[in-house]
Amino acid sequence: MDASSWDSLSPFIANKIPFQALNLPGYAGVPELPNMSMDNVVDWLAEQFDGKCHLLGWSMGGLVAQAFTKKYPEKIVSLTMVGSTPCFTKKTSWPNALEPEILTKFVENLQDNKSTTLRRFIALQFMGESAAAGIQKQLRKAVTKQVTSLSTLALGLSWLRNCDYRESRSLLTTAQHWMFGELDQLVPVAVGAALQNAFPDIMVSYFEGCGHAPQLTQPERFAEKLLYFISQHTSK
Repeated sequence: MDASSWDSLSPFIANKIPFQALNLPGYAGVPELPNMSMDNVVDWLAEQFDGKCHLLGWSMGGLVAQAFTKKYPEKIVSLTMVGSTPCFTKKTSWPNALEPEILTKFVENLQDNKSTTLRRFIALQFMGESAAAGIQKQLRKAVTKQVTSLSTLALGLSWLRNCDYRESRSLLTTAQHWMFGELDQLVPVAVGAALQNAFPDIMVSYFEGCGHAPQLTQPERFAEKLLYFISQHTSK
């Protein structure tokens, strides 16, 4: 997705905090990097702002945010993760995650039929939500307008399959806020309890009747929780 996936927050955070939504390299006209490794994308992100920030990442963007925090902890005040997790794929010690084969299949399907695969992926994000048809249509249009290469999309899925930040020491010292939709089919809501157990001082927010994108389907409540968390970690 591109930066327009954050537009719904604007009415609720305008004039309250300075907010910058970024398109990652390869999306919405931003050129791909010569080497699109996670490390290079993180270095690119570090060049997009001066000083420190409250970093917000959604889904795959949450992995980028965690990688950024690991490499540039001095540039982070707090970290808010939305529909994300330290590890998207199931491990013996991490049961609340996707089977690796699911993400492998998505990569294969992208090669066969990009349009249909993206349409199904969007639908999966809102499964169980009764009033999300309009939002799905909006996202499909946004994705259609993008000229995102198959290699960039496949790379994102490979990050979902392979990245694992459960042992990242930066998460031990960074103020964290994790947001979960209780109907999310990509990130099980049980991840919240697992993270709370590992990091007792973090804030965890749950959105009832919500899937993978609470910032889109419940933007006012989302903004309230986001602004509260940021206020708790902003010097007066």
